[in-house]
Amino acid sequence: MRILSAQVDVDKREQTVLVGDQVSYMCRVAVPLQYCRVEIPGLRSYNLNRGISNADVSYYGEGLDAGQCGFTVHRAKDDNNGEIKCTLGIASEAQESVGTMSLVVARAPKLPELDLSRGADDLNVYKVDDVLRATCVIRDGRPVANISWYLGDELIDVGELSMPTVVDLAKENLQSKVQNLTRRLRASDNAKFLKCVGYHPAYAGGQAETKRRLDIKYPPLPQRQPIEEFGYEIGKTGVINVTIQANPKPTIEWTVNGQKIREGSHDNTGIMEAEYAQDLGNGMFIASLRIARISKQDTEKDYILTAYNDQGSEDYRVKISTNPEPKGYEIGVAAIVGIVVAIMFVILIVSILIFAKLNGRWCFSGGATVIDYTGGDNQHHHSDLTSDGVDNPQHQVSTEYINGNDLIKKDDKINTAV
Repeated sequence: MRILSAQVDVDKREQTVLVGDQVSYMCRVAVPLQYCRVEIPGLRSYNLNRGISNADVSYYGEGLDAGQCGFTVHRAKDDNNGEIKCTLGIASEAQESVGTMSLVVARAPKLPELDLSRGADDLNVYKVDDVLRATCVIRDGRPVANISWYLGDELIDVGELSMPTVVDLAKENLQSKVQNLTRRLRASDNAKFLKCVGYHPAYAGGQAETKRRLDIKYPPLPQRQPIEEFGYEIGKTGVINVTIQANPKPTIEWTVNGQKIREGSHDNTGIMEAEYAQDLGNGMFIASLRIARISKQDTEKDYILTAYNDQGSEDYRVKISTNPEPKGYEIGVAAIVGIVVAIMFVILIVSILIFAKLNGRWCFSGGATVIDYTGGDNQHHHSDLTSDGVDNPQHQVSTEYINGNDLIKKDDKINTAV
């Protein structure tokens, strides 16, 4: 004869706590208990009831008579990590009933380790379109840490990440996590920090990060041409400013009426001065041409700025005007998209109306039947089209057709005396 034990219902089969935290479990059955014994890693086996408690573990619940074997660990220690067992004795059963739970006492992993592949020149300097491969490892945590990747303040898309790998260290029940990133670099990535952020309950503040600043070389980037500058005044000093994005810092040269003016020098009249480019940081620079006295002729000239570095060069054509800057000149991308969508909508509506008129659809259809009662012969005149512009098969005499497409019914004509 097989002896079966009662099914033990366990609340919260797994809990994660920090060292020093209090944690409680409950094992219960539907019948009264004779005894309640618990086994916790790092502690002795305890026989518990409402009248017995000690400094490490105490009973909680409504009593053994209620079928409850609950207990509280007052201060969790690292060596309490592991499987907890509750053993319940029932008077009507020869075999003990056992419930099992898991207590995870969190241990902070090591700080994230971030390793980057080298650039095309076998250095930690990259170029646009280089493929960056990076690996983040967070070692020896309990439980395993979570990893997120950021470039600057932006979360990196999961499409650039591999599935993370978890490595178990069975001896101390510790786990490590490894994840790889593959990204084709672009100019906008320059000077941003690539960050591997680890999240774990035992980290101070719940997270820790390791970051590396990306140094990406690229030539001066093109802009909308020509660059138009407004608000200059005849007879007064004027400065033409052009913002350039490049890495490394570009060398600049202005060309005005065929004369080249290198940065830090004047033209042959001494009126124009090409100032040294100002470094704004993160690959942004301002090139300035100072004109001591603006004349009308100056507003009619083309100003060509050439910027170059070891990655390439770019020309920027500038026009200046004494007019104030037009309202809405600096129109945003969203506004441009809105205008284009509105124009396309108007074109669509006009096209639909033209199509409807040509095909006699909707409000352009000739759907009404007109009967002329004024004619001497009292003849009826019918429209040959239905309201949707389709030829009406019943435009002759309605009694000649049976169910639309059936054969025509031939009636003998009856001669009526006049």
